[in-house]
Amino acid sequence: MELVIRPMHKADLKRVMSLESNAFSDPWPLEAFREHINDPEAGALVAEREGEIVAYACYQLENHKLHLTNLAVDPTLRRKSIAKQVLAHILDLARDRECELVYLEVRISNEAARCFYEASAFRTVDRWVRYYRSPVEDALIMMRWINVAASDR
Repeated sequence: MELVIRPMHKADLKRVMSLESNAFSDPWPLEAFREHINDPEAGALVAEREGEIVAYACYQLENHKLHLTNLAVDPTLRRKSIAKQVLAHILDLARDRECELVYLEVRISNEAARCFYEASAFRTVDRWVRYYRSPVEDALIMMRWINVAASDR
């Protein structure tokens, strides 16, 4: 089944909030998604399959960097390459915006997400103590270089 990735709209927020609350123990508030939709230095995408939103991603652009602030897939549809396709779209967007790198935070206990990002050429570069709430937990900061020759890193 084909996946359609498009900008998130206000009409999508009810479904996105449902996915968010099912995916995370400390879900984002509705206002955070609204801000990503409306901010010219940010963005939000949804992935649809057969007309239903099955995943989303949010990002912030910061001085030739793309901060992947949120990515989630419907828990019933994980391990079907949906996250891989959404991440590929984000990486293409980073290249189009001439970003040098993409970075993100991930819970230290989220082994599945860490392995997914490592398989996508992200590397752990830092650890932020007590970054997450509910439950309190450290975050690993992961980064992937974009559009920069290896010799320039």
